[in-house]
Amino acid sequence: MQISVDVHNYMETLVGHVLAESKYSSVLTQDQMADLACLALIQLRPVYIRHDIDFLSALPETRLVALKESASAAVESSLGMILEDRRSNRDDDIPVIFSHPRLNDDDELDWFETPILKTKK
Repeated sequence: MQISVDVHNYMETLVGHVLAESKYSSVLTQDQMADLACLALIQLRPVYIRHDIDFLSALPETRLVALKESASAAVESSLGMILEDRRSNRDDDIPVIFSHPRLNDDDELDWFETPILKTKK
């Protein structure tokens, strides 16, 4: 059994259906859509299933409507964070800052750099 193949979160399917609507897909970029999906899914309780057809055949209509409404509400409530994104340029490289630069390779190791295995002398 491979869990990523045999089991999936049905809420991902419902959020995907909401995001496929033109009011989202025609306005947002792919990165924004992915961010929106993540923000929406964080708000929703996962519903893990194996087969959609088995799940849907046993699911009452009222429960399905409630799941669809919660997926739509989660996407709608997350949309503001995407549209008002304060990050100006997301493609900028993040600078690497060394807080404790090593200037001399012959310096003694720090306590956390001590080798686990002792070398024979």
